Amino acid sequence: MDLTPFPVNPAVVQECPPLTQLLLTPFDELLELDLKRARIRFIRHTEGKYLAPMGEAAYQDALYYALEYMIHPSDRDAYLRFHELSTLHERLEASDTPGVLRASFRFKLIAGGWRWGNEVLIGCAANGAPEDVAYSFLYDGGDLAPGQAGTGDSRAVRSELTGLRREDSFFSVGRRLLDAHPAGWCVVAVDLEQFKLFNEWYGREKGDLLLAKLGAMLGTVEQNTGGLACYFGQDDFALFIPWEQDKMEKIFADIHALIKEYGTSVGFMPALGVCRVEDGGTIEDLYDRAAVAARHAKGNYHTRIRLFDPTMYAKTDADYRILSEFQRALQERELFIVLQPQCRTAGGKVVGAESLVRWRKADGSMVSPGVFVPVLERYGFIPDLDKYVWEEVCTWQRRWIDAGNTPLPVSVNVSQIDIYTIDVPDHFARLLEKYGLPVDVVKIEITESAYVDNDRVVDTVRRLREKGFLVLMDDFGSGYSSLNMLRNLSVDIIKLDAHFLRMNGEDRKGMQIMESVVNLARTMGVPIIVEGVETQEELDFITGLDCQYVQGFFFYRPMPVPDYEKLIASPENIDNSGFFLSAKEKLHMRDLLYQNVLSDEMLNSILGPAGILEDRGGQLAITAYNHRLYDLLGAERIRYFLHAPLELLPEENRQDFLALLEQAREAAQEGAQEVFSFRCAAEAVVRIRLEAFHLGDSEGKATYYISMRDAS
Repeated sequence: MDLTPFPVNPAVVQECPPLTQLLLTPFDELLELDLKRARIRFIRHTEGKYLAPMGEAAYQDALYYALEYMIHPSDRDAYLRFHELSTLHERLEASDTPGVLRASFRFKLIAGGWRWGNEVLIGCAANGAPEDVAYSFLYDGGDLAPGQAGTGDSRAVRSELTGLRREDSFFSVGRRLLDAHPAGWCVVAVDLEQFKLFNEWYGREKGDLLLAKLGAMLGTVEQNTGGLACYFGQDDFALFIPWEQDKMEKIFADIHALIKEYGTSVGFMPALGVCRVEDGGTIEDLYDRAAVAARHAKGNYHTRIRLFDPTMYAKTDADYRILSEFQRALQERELFIVLQPQCRTAGGKVVGAESLVRWRKADGSMVSPGVFVPVLERYGFIPDLDKYVWEEVCTWQRRWIDAGNTPLPVSVNVSQIDIYTIDVPDHFARLLEKYGLPVDVVKIEITESAYVDNDRVVDTVRRLREKGFLVLMDDFGSGYSSLNMLRNLSVDIIKLDAHFLRMNGEDRKGMQIMESVVNLARTMGVPIIVEGVETQEELDFITGLDCQYVQGFFFYRPMPVPDYEKLIASPENIDNSGFFLSAKEKLHMRDLLYQNVLSDEMLNSILGPAGILEDRGGQLAITAYNHRLYDLLGAERIRYFLHAPLELLPEENRQDFLALLEQAREAAQEGAQEVFSFRCAAEAVVRIRLEAFHLGDSEGKATYYISMRDAS
């Protein structure tokens, strides 16, 4: 698809991504430099603005014309050096951004006077030869501090990626606009939710292209309103424009439309924070408040445009105060661990413990984990807390063993953020080596929600188990479980929450759900710990389900380390035989489904998106499917998928789909799986992990059971 209305060689555009991005930004002039022939051609010219010629000319002629008639006398030497052909290749290669040069100069206006302009020069490859062609973009630079001009390496007033003003120019011009518009205007902070993750999903090139498109769109808003648009870097933008609620909603809708070109995930929705001029303060103050409002809009998928409210500062100040005090707490060792015993259901003997963290300030006051843990998670500091706890557990285990005691395993929590920021298996291996500990004294807990459809977490669990660590899946049955997930799990212990037994007047239903979840977990052949057990009735019920391990207030609350030491110092209180599964009899899946599943809805939840596919000599059709499959594919795709599933695949992947079915036929017990990109004209591409099992052949047709998961 042609990305630009300007007569630029499409082959060059395709081979030069930065050029693609800049063509989508609001620039004033565009010139093409043929470096082999030393000629220059004007591609775009803003009428009535600069004293610039049009057409095509020899490079040196155009350069001398610019020096004579267009460039301020003080900038001519720098302009000549910047455009020197003999050193251009070398300078393009040595640039901080290879292939891109930037500089700012004063240009003559037709109306009289001078205007700062920001020039971006891009070297591109043509027909395989490096930098045979270069393109020069000129942006309106607005105000520029004296002394920044003509150096050839000054910070651009406008971003070369988005074409928008940078921070200094935005605030400089904004001060004058604020004086001219003391009421009726506003500052808007624009933030993209999870933009780092967007780059990981779709690639940095598409992320940059999205930023360039957004810059072009906000640049249009700037022109249409007489206001300002700014790009602060990363995924942060700002506007200074007249206040209108409808205008804010239109801006949000336009940005959201850009993002939806890449998929429909609400996780990447824009967040807009608005601060009106009437709130008072400098342009910097207004932006800071708008940014606070934008942070309050993030994470709330119902209200994505937030007006600044002074009470927002109270919450933000409280968060920052906790973060500041947390750093001191780490240094002053105000944080400490408590241990909650894990026990056998029969007899209540202690088999291990889970480590939890508490915070006691120097003045003796306590900070609840329900207060400081969410703040650390929200701002990305939870790994600092987790590493502290891991070290504390290892320190205590070493001390306990050195005192001549037999250790019991203690589990520590590992968050998904830990896995993305730390090499968790190597970190724990180094900890055990540092403290000389055997691998069986530390267990690793990872929540089920982190585990599902996350290859990095799966790989981390695999490596931990290879190093000998016991890995627990925490919060099993919290809403993500399915037979497909169970089939691919690799954990040693599963933890269930007894909240199923306290379902507000639906106790019988809760018990039935608990029983079904236990049966699902037991198909894996691994032990189960039920946490949150508080009453004798709950203990009796889970004992009847043959769950052998519990954690909860019924036996013990979380306790200080000295109290835990006293508890496990008595041999009669402990059982150091480890965790194992005692199965009464072999459990068959047929029995599990027929005897324990309560309803079609529960079965759908267990199976996930699923259907029956028939193959009649290469003619494929879906003959049955559940509503989970409908929800996954959507109304538009399901119509295609039912009658012509291959039509949703790129032509080059259709044979892969047929090969998957053949593989499923050959491996009837194991089935076959592969990830495919499904699409249709009306919707964006969605990546699906498809698993197929051959059920049999009859009357000239082959029948397959298929299950699907979102693999985006």
